[in-house]
Amino acid sequence: MLTRFEVRDYKCIEHIDIPLTPIHVIVGQNDSGKTSLLEAIFALHRSVSRSLADSLVGAWDGEELVRAGANSHSVELGGTFVNSANAEALAYAYRLGIGFPRSGRNCVRRYESYRRSDDWDLEIQVPVVSPEMVSALSAVANTPIDLGELEWLRSIADLIGSAHLYRLDPKAMATPTSVDTGRVFRLDEDGFGLPTLLDDILGSDPLLFIKLSEHFCTYFPQFTRVKVQTEKAVERNYQSTGFFTANHVNGRAIYLDMPEGPIRAQQASDGAVLFLGLLALMYSPRAPKVLLIEEPEKGVYPKRLGEIIDLLRRLSSESSRGPVPQIIMTTHSPYLLSAFSPDEVTLLRRKDGTGPVEAFPLRDAPHIHERLGDNEFYLGELWYNLSEEELLGRA
Repeated sequence: MLTRFEVRDYKCIEHIDIPLTPIHVIVGQNDSGKTSLLEAIFALHRSVSRSLADSLVGAWDGEELVRAGANSHSVELGGTFVNSANAEALAYAYRLGIGFPRSGRNCVRRYESYRRSDDWDLEIQVPVVSPEMVSALSAVANTPIDLGELEWLRSIADLIGSAHLYRLDPKAMATPTSVDTGRVFRLDEDGFGLPTLLDDILGSDPLLFIKLSEHFCTYFPQFTRVKVQTEKAVERNYQSTGFFTANHVNGRAIYLDMPEGPIRAQQASDGAVLFLGLLALMYSPRAPKVLLIEEPEKGVYPKRLGEIIDLLRRLSSESSRGPVPQIIMTTHSPYLLSAFSPDEVTLLRRKDGTGPVEAFPLRDAPHIHERLGDNEFYLGELWYNLSEEELLGRA
């Protein structure tokens, strides 16, 4: 699990160093850096399994990702990771410096370093390997680096693992989907591919799929079963620009059984489809280490938001199912925020209103627990009714 994340000079962020929890939410006004923070976390995780240029999302060229006014031509990412399945396991700190050219997408690893909790003062500078750290481990073994350091590389790569970044659109999630071998046990960024993700789970572990279906129907009792059937579906063909064209081929579609008969997922509510998608991501046998989700509240009834967070929290604590993803999300909804404690929330804001982004863990806000009282107020109520200065005790 990522317990702490640090980023420097990425887009609008000058320097942020924040603690993170198994389920964490980022709040702030528009243009306060929430999306940039998720993208930076995403890049750190992807950097251990692919080239740097592919790790950094979106269209960019040259130094466009480096904060305007920065003193260098680089971005720094870093995180502290622990094995959440073992409380006594070592914690590893990993730092990565990314250098950018004047133009083009040929960014380079300027440095990589590792430390571990049994000797935080000892920082190991790892020889830069290219293009990918994990696939190059065998090459590193042939360089003048002792086996202890090589084991650290393997350990940190396993701990960091993979991440998925989603901006979920229930309409895309409900769309019948073509089978795509490049999208196994995962979704496209907007959630397209949910029928094939469910089909992957069904093919891998039918009993797990039945449990997922039963879990979904517990929250939506008007349905009796989730099914995946073969029918005409949409096939996306992505271009290098990130756009895609669509064709119709045979694929998979989601149906939801009711006492009166089955309905297609496209006829269900956005909230039900989103709920089913989050369940599928959590139940996936190949779930990533981290799920990064932007504004999951879209199209969901406010009171249902609390149920979604309670569900994710409960799934995260079920050790019997094996490792589950850490979840980091952004929101503009006070209803969603009310499902969290101050320890699980970070507020982003612009310094002096227009400057670089600053981060404030709400657990450090003065008198935050006294303000909440004995469950008299929700955190979302305080956030909605108080200014940021008042909430942070700076009025």
